Amino acid sequence: MSIVLFVHQSAQMYGSDKVLLYLVQGLQARGDFQPVVVLPEDGPLHAALLAAGIEVHIAEVAKISRSIATPMGLFRLVRAMFKGVRALRRVVGTRKIALVHSNTLAVLSGAAWAMLARQRHLWHVHEILLSPKPVSKIFPWLVRLLSDRVMSNSTLTERWLLSEQPALASRSVVVFNGLPKVEKSSQAAIRAFRARVGASEDDVVVTLAGRINRWKGQELLIEAAAELQRRGRVDGMRFVIAGDAGPGLEDLPVRLKAQVRSLGLSKYFTFLPFIDDVWPMWFGTDIAAVPSTEPEPFGMVAIEAMAAQVPVVAAGHGGLLDVVIHEKTGLIFSPGNSIALTEALDCLASNHALRHLYGAAGAKRQQDVFSIQGQVDRTLDVYREILK
Repeated sequence: MSIVLFVHQSAQMYGSDKVLLYLVQGLQARGDFQPVVVLPEDGPLHAALLAAGIEVHIAEVAKISRSIATPMGLFRLVRAMFKGVRALRRVVGTRKIALVHSNTLAVLSGAAWAMLARQRHLWHVHEILLSPKPVSKIFPWLVRLLSDRVMSNSTLTERWLLSEQPALASRSVVVFNGLPKVEKSSQAAIRAFRARVGASEDDVVVTLAGRINRWKGQELLIEAAAELQRRGRVDGMRFVIAGDAGPGLEDLPVRLKAQVRSLGLSKYFTFLPFIDDVWPMWFGTDIAAVPSTEPEPFGMVAIEAMAAQVPVVAAGHGGLLDVVIHEKTGLIFSPGNSIALTEALDCLASNHALRHLYGAAGAKRQQDVFSIQGQVDRTLDVYREILK
């Protein structure tokens, strides 16, 4: 089999990490290409890849950060790039590589090695970077310079990329992320999750899942819950914030919990750490909240919730506009507007039939549009175009 060398920036198990896992599993199952994955560290993704029988290596990947816009940041990146190129040479050895697949903009070693080795390079873009301005200019320029083909995870991601580098249009394609077939969790597992968050059988559970950072909207959800309390509408609801803080942001969960306490909402909120098996959570949830205050490039948690027949309340920008259909699979609200989020949550919390209707439509849309089979098919088409 022809080898595809994947280079990725994380060993966690959040959005782009799950995309990589599902994609390489799907590709390996098809048998046309053999995936070989390079990660910067050990972690849940590394363990999951090994368990799936995927060849995986830990090495320098030259992670790109916003510090690239500073002289010291650029120096460190160049140094890491040379180290990463040497590491990839050791991983590849004498084997023949069909192409390099850089998964996210945050890695440079795959692009650099492909250029030096005269190998085909696909950059798989999972980001929309609007600030700081120098960074939003540098990343698309690197993509234009160092990629044979560019694959974006949503039409909004591609729109941002082409707005910065229109010359990429002829090399650009959108391939939506997908999920493997989902089996419903056991009733015991669902009940255990609901008991863990203090929810009775009749309570409406609202879940916001994902890495805790400054733009995922956790604070906005708390503000919406406070408004529901002011309106006398919060009883019978439970709110779950699931996920760990990003590096350097460990103070954020502490501040969010303090905000909940100060508003007298402690009995309604549960904070959970990263959850490896998300399906009892989603099947035990009644409404998924994705209130991101900056544009989501895609929104994996939205299609996870849809797969579990959970309606989604989503901020109306970024890739979520590709995923959620307003008043069919969920509700779209004005980004950053806590009152609009309050209205959407109240609408669904008070209408079981509407939740069921939207949830069923969302599950069908996930299967039709956001399956791993569809993503693998379209990715293979892209590979074949590159290798013609």
